[in-house]
Amino acid sequence: MASLPSQHPSLSLHLSDVTLTPLITSAASQSHLESLTSLTSGALSSQTAALRLGLGRPTRLMVEYPDRGPVVLNSYLDPRDAAASSSATATTDSRPASSGQHGHGAAQVGATTPSASDSSGNTETGKGGDDAISEDAAPMLIGVVVAGSADDTKEARRAAARLERVGRDFQREWIAENQGHEDGPE
Repeated sequence: MASLPSQHPSLSLHLSDVTLTPLITSAASQSHLESLTSLTSGALSSQTAALRLGLGRPTRLMVEYPDRGPVVLNSYLDPRDAAASSSATATTDSRPASSGQHGHGAAQVGATTPSASDSSGNTETGKGGDDAISEDAAPMLIGVVVAGSADDTKEARRAAARLERVGRDFQREWIAENQGHEDGPE
């Protein structure tokens, strides 16, 4: 886990929970950490906006700046998806379906169907969506990967996929540990 940032020295990597507590980060200074934390906070705001617009729960968001500038990849690791993937192994393509160019940046959002959260009986109204998840559930995680230029987009996608795998492993271990505690003292 700790070696992930060293495998991608030209990128900034950050994995944190919704309280903005970093689990993995490549930040080498306090200002770098604050910048990555700010990007994570912005990613959470984007997720909230997508939910409010009825677009469903986003899985990834990609922001590209003009003139082959920086690229920011956000990954949303919802614990409900980790629980589902622990019972069924499904692979997903980490590439967005289309790329749009809008103004100074382009955003690409991959979202689950709007009714995906409803099928589990959870509602995402009132308190921003995350409160509908059980207290015993694994934490929602947000991955942020920043590439200095569009030339590094391919490496950034690979790093984001690796960061997602690490985050999903963490969530699966959290779920397994909590299920062990639930089953034990009855």
